[in-house]
Amino acid sequence: MRKFTTLLSKELGQFFSTPTFYAILAVFIGVSGFFFYNIARYFANYCMFTLQYKFQGFNVPLNVNQWVVRPFFINLAVLALFLIPIITMRSYAAERAYGTAELLLTAPIKTSQLVLSKLVGGLILFMVLVSTTILFQLILDHYAVGGLDWGPVWAGYLGLLLIGFATIPLGQFISTLTKNQIIAAFLTFAFMLILWIVDWSTLFSQTKLAKIVGYIGMAPHFNNFAKGVIDTSDVIYFISAGILGIFLTFQSVESWRWRGA
Repeated sequence: MRKFTTLLSKELGQFFSTPTFYAILAVFIGVSGFFFYNIARYFANYCMFTLQYKFQGFNVPLNVNQWVVRPFFINLAVLALFLIPIITMRSYAAERAYGTAELLLTAPIKTSQLVLSKLVGGLILFMVLVSTTILFQLILDHYAVGGLDWGPVWAGYLGLLLIGFATIPLGQFISTLTKNQIIAAFLTFAFMLILWIVDWSTLFSQTKLAKIVGYIGMAPHFNNFAKGVIDTSDVIYFISAGILGIFLTFQSVESWRWRGA
């Protein structure tokens, strides 16, 4: 356990001690804030519209969770497509590029400790970034009539946590395959993008194969969390993807020991 915590501290130190992290943090807050502002402004304008025309029989239920929180979480999930490749690209590619992989392989640590420390480190970094958006939810809760229903909000954050658990190991596995961090980031982004849009196949075909391919898609599984619905099958989907990524990363790092990093 001590070796794991040492590795984790090293991993987190490399993240939080560099100006790059704070640049990423600033960009993330700026972009997510831009999305939140525009979604909230659209909702406010729509509320004014319905108030003006309610006497003419125009009446649409206005639910702040449905109109603001849900689309905001969808936007955060899309941001994760760009954020996670940046988080994972250096995990192993940098170790190989800088020649520190050999030191890790010869150190008295288990491969599982190395893999899990990098996974937990990446997941902590991802959730630290995501947690900054809670400020927007507090602002919304303050100004929304009747406040927020916080149940769907926490379900949305759980969905983002599961996205991180599912995709960070897969991104780190890709990082083990190359010494080039840019290539690792690009391949991870491409893979995540495919996972996000693959369910579109069900729009063009309703065959059994199309439905199976559609199930692999990440978007419909996350959409339930964005709606505030926690479905066991969605949880299993993300956890299974994460376990697969951990297994592949473990096997790839183990192969370094006999073929060299």
